[in-house]
Amino acid sequence: MSRMKFKALLPAALLLVVACLAYSDFESARNQALPWMNPVVLPGELEAMAWVRQNTAPRAVFVNDIFGGEFLMGNSLRESAVGGDWAIIPGVVQRMHDVQYSFYEAETPEQAWETAKKYGAKFVWAPQRQVFPGYEWVSVNQELFDPQYFRLAYSNPDVKIYEVLE
Repeated sequence: MSRMKFKALLPAALLLVVACLAYSDFESARNQALPWMNPVVLPGELEAMAWVRQNTAPRAVFVNDIFGGEFLMGNSLRESAVGGDWAIIPGVVQRMHDVQYSFYEAETPEQAWETAKKYGAKFVWAPQRQVFPGYEWVSVNQELFDPQYFRLAYSNPDVKIYEVLE
């Protein structure tokens, strides 16, 4: 290839490289933003709130994510292991860590159950969406809710509520 042709192609090649890098950054940013753009409360979760008010004690504690905790506390005066009124919840950072890694990402149903018990939870709010317990978005692993540790108390297509067994 002649030197002149190479000089003519160099700007186009550089532009192509820059475009590829920019696209990969865009894709990465889009993938990181997607969970934040999805609903943080599903319609069935709103329907489940009536069941919560009728079938659980005031101030009953639930394991759920931050958005679920805010939703639950604001609509039913029930409490959450994370979310809700952060000013009165002790050990917030430890709670987020435990709910994220020892509950939602637990290795066994027993580990999830022990974490729920640690925070006095009587119920688990398990929506059919990704949850944000404090550090990153995760999917709810329905396999954790073994009947030895959790009893299905309520269900609709958008959310399941489990009772934490004694």
